[in-house]
Amino acid sequence: MKIQHHQILIICLALLAGCTAQDAPPDEAAPPPQAILQRLDTPATRVLAVPKWVGVLKARSRTSGQWTTPYTSHEWKGELTYFAPIEVEMLEASSFGFVTIKRGFYNFSRIEQDIFQGQTVATYVARCSDSAPTRTSTMEFLSDTTYKMQLTPFSGIPCKGSVTQAGTTTEPMFSWYLLSPFQFGSHFVFDLPAVDAPLRIHGTKHLITSDSTVLANIPDPIPYGTTPVEWDIEWDLQPEGDDFDLVLSAEDYDNWLPLAHIEPVVGTSLTSGALEPGSTIRVKAQVVPKPGSTSTSKVKQVTFFLTSSNVPGIAMNALDSSPTPDGEDLQFEQSKNAALGLEFIDLATVQTPVGEYEEAKADISSFDFGGYGDVIAKAETEDGKVVMSVIEDPASTSNPPLLTKDPLLLPKRKPDSHIATQWKTTENSLSKTDLDDSETLGGGRGDVDKPGDGLSHYEEYRGFILKNDHIRTKPSDVDYFLNNKMGGDAAAGIQLFKDLTNIKVHLVGDDDFSPSDRLINPFHEKTAHVANQHLVIIDYESSTLDKGASTTYGGPSNPKNILRIGITRHGLPEELARNVAHELAHSVNVPHHGEGGMFLAYLDPLDAPEFKETPTYPPELNTPTAVGKIATLFEPGTQLPFALAGSSERRLYAIATKCQEDGTQSVFSGAHDCIMRYRANALIHLTPENLRYERHMLVYNMAEPIGDKLCTTTYGTGFNAGGITGRHGNAASNRGECAKKMVVSDRYTLEAWTKPACTLIRTYKPL
Repeated sequence: MKIQHHQILIICLALLAGCTAQDAPPDEAAPPPQAILQRLDTPATRVLAVPKWVGVLKARSRTSGQWTTPYTSHEWKGELTYFAPIEVEMLEASSFGFVTIKRGFYNFSRIEQDIFQGQTVATYVARCSDSAPTRTSTMEFLSDTTYKMQLTPFSGIPCKGSVTQAGTTTEPMFSWYLLSPFQFGSHFVFDLPAVDAPLRIHGTKHLITSDSTVLANIPDPIPYGTTPVEWDIEWDLQPEGDDFDLVLSAEDYDNWLPLAHIEPVVGTSLTSGALEPGSTIRVKAQVVPKPGSTSTSKVKQVTFFLTSSNVPGIAMNALDSSPTPDGEDLQFEQSKNAALGLEFIDLATVQTPVGEYEEAKADISSFDFGGYGDVIAKAETEDGKVVMSVIEDPASTSNPPLLTKDPLLLPKRKPDSHIATQWKTTENSLSKTDLDDSETLGGGRGDVDKPGDGLSHYEEYRGFILKNDHIRTKPSDVDYFLNNKMGGDAAAGIQLFKDLTNIKVHLVGDDDFSPSDRLINPFHEKTAHVANQHLVIIDYESSTLDKGASTTYGGPSNPKNILRIGITRHGLPEELARNVAHELAHSVNVPHHGEGGMFLAYLDPLDAPEFKETPTYPPELNTPTAVGKIATLFEPGTQLPFALAGSSERRLYAIATKCQEDGTQSVFSGAHDCIMRYRANALIHLTPENLRYERHMLVYNMAEPIGDKLCTTTYGTGFNAGGITGRHGNAASNRGECAKKMVVSDRYTLEAWTKPACTLIRTYKPL
C-alpha cells in the first residue's frame, strides 16, 4: 500500500506526541492545541501586534481651598486644562509601548492670597494659554490582560506670573502641581480590551492627590499646609490607518483674524456678554488617498478637536466678562455646526454622524480680538482604524507641499507666536517676538535706554476698545493713552504734544477704563505682558485747587505715577495749547529746565505806579502776610495790559526772580522757545540801581514768546543766550535736552527728578 507524504507526517506527529506524553509527569501534561493558541492570542499580545496606535489625550486639573489659623489664612484657586494628540509605537518583542505625547495646548490659572489679621500681605497670580512641547512616556504590560500608562505631560508646565508683597511686585515662573508617574503609577493600571472586543485603548482616571498621597475625597476643613488637587484624565487610542491622509485646511486661512462682537450695554462701557462672535472660520478635513493606494477614500466618521486660549475679556481694556460660561476665545457653536450636519459634543468637539465621508467641514467662532488656538481632526474607518489629521508643511517648497502631523494653528501664525502672520506682515513686524516692546520715537527723541510704550507686541495686536471702536495699535508707534476731560479746549495742545514728540496719542472714553487703577491693558496673560500700562487723565483744575498754575500730579514721571493733570483756567487763552503740551510732557518724564525762580501773583492798581501784589503760587507765598505793595516799570511804548489799565477782570502774572542759592537756574532758563520753559510776564531786576520791590513788566509787545518747540540743548538761546549774561541763562544741570528725556513705558522704575533748592528773592512794601 502506498502511503502519502502528509499521512507520514501525521503518523510521526502522533508518535512524537505519544512519546512526550509518556515521558512527562502526570501534573505537567501538555495542554491541548486549542489552549496553546488561546494563550498566544492574549489581550496583551493582540495589542502589541499593532505597530502604532493614535488618538488624543485630555486632562483637567483643579484645586481650591483655604488654610486658616487664628491670625493668618492662605486662600487659593487654580485650574489647568490640557489637550494633545498621542501616539504609541509598540515594541512587540520587548512587550513595551513607546508613548509620544505630541505638541499640545494648555490653559493655566492660579490665584493665591496670604492674609494676616484680615489684611492681604501677598498676592500670587498666574494665567497663561500656550502650547505644550512634545513629551515622551511609556506603556507597560504588567500581565496578559493589563497595562500601565506612565503619563508625564503635567509636571513642569510653565507660566510666568506675579507676586505682590509689601508693595513690591516680582515676576517668577509658576508651574502646575506634580502628578508623578513613579509615585502614582499604581493608580494608572487598566484592563486591556478582550480578544473578542474592538481594538481600542480607552482609559479614564479621576484622582485626588495631596503631595505624594492619594485622597479618597477633599477634606473639610483642609489641613494646614496641604493642597488637594483633583485630576480627570482621559486617553483614547485606536490602531493607525495608513492608506490615506486626512488633510486639514481652512477657508481664507491666510487672511483670517480673530474678532469679537462689541455691544454697548446701559450702565457699562463694553460687554463681551453678547453671544455673537466677531468672526468665523471654516475648517475642512479631506480624505486624500496616498499614492498607489487602492483602498476606499471614504471614512465612517470625522471628529474635530479645538483647543483655545482663554484670555480675560475680549480686548486689552474690555470688561472682564466672557461670552459663554466656559470663556474660551475660540469655540464650536452648536447652531452653526448643526447647519453643517455635525453633532455637537461640547465647545471644543464636534463630529459627523456615522456614515460615509470623503470630507467634513466645521465652523469655528471667535469671541476675542486676540484669540488663538489649535485644531486637529481624526477619521475612523469601517474596520476601526484611525487616521489623525495632517496639514501642508508651511516650510515646504515642493509641489504639492509636503505634509506634517502638526495641528492647524488659528489664526495662521508661527508656532512660537500668538499673533496672526497676516497682521505681522502688514505691520512689518515678522521678526518681533510676542513680548517685544522696543519701539522708539525716532529723530533723536526719547530716552534711548528706556524705549517702548509698555505694551507687548501681542497686546498691540489684540488691541483696545475706545469709545465702542476696536483698534489694533501699531508696533512701530510709541502709543500713549489719554482721557481728555477738557474736550475741544485741549485739542490744540494735544496736537502740539503729538507733533513735537512723535508720540501716538489715543483718546480714551470715560467708560473705557477703571478710574481706580487707570490701566489700559488690565486683561492680559503674563506670557505676553511686559507691564501694567496706565493712561493719563487731563482736566481743568477744580476751582478749589486752581492757584493759577497747571499741575501734573506725580510728575515728571512715566504715566503710572501721574495721578492726573490739572490745567489752570487763569492762564492766557493764547497760552492754553502750550500749557496742555507742557503738562503732557511732564507725564512722559520731561522736567522743567530748572526749578524755582518764579511766583504767580495778581496785580491790582493803587496809586500809580504802585500796585497791590497778591501771590498765589508757590503755596508758601499764598498767605495774607505775603500781600504787599510793589512798583511797576514799563519800557517806553509798552502797551498797558488790561488788568493794569483798570479793567475789572483780574489776571495772574508769572514773575521771574532769582534764588538766593548761587548757580540755580530757574524755570525760565534754557532754550527760549521750548514748551518746557516758563514764560515770564514780569522781571525783578536785582541790580543795585533798582529796588527789588520794582517789577519790570514784559507784556504784549515785549512779552517773552510762547514756546512751540521741544529743545535738544541745555544752553540758553535767544534772550537767554550767553550763560550768566543772558536774561535767565542756561538750563540747570541735567535739565534741558527735553526731546531726549521722554519715557512712555511703565515697565521702568524712574528716579524722581531732584529739585535744586531755591529760596525766592522777593521784596515788597507793606500795604
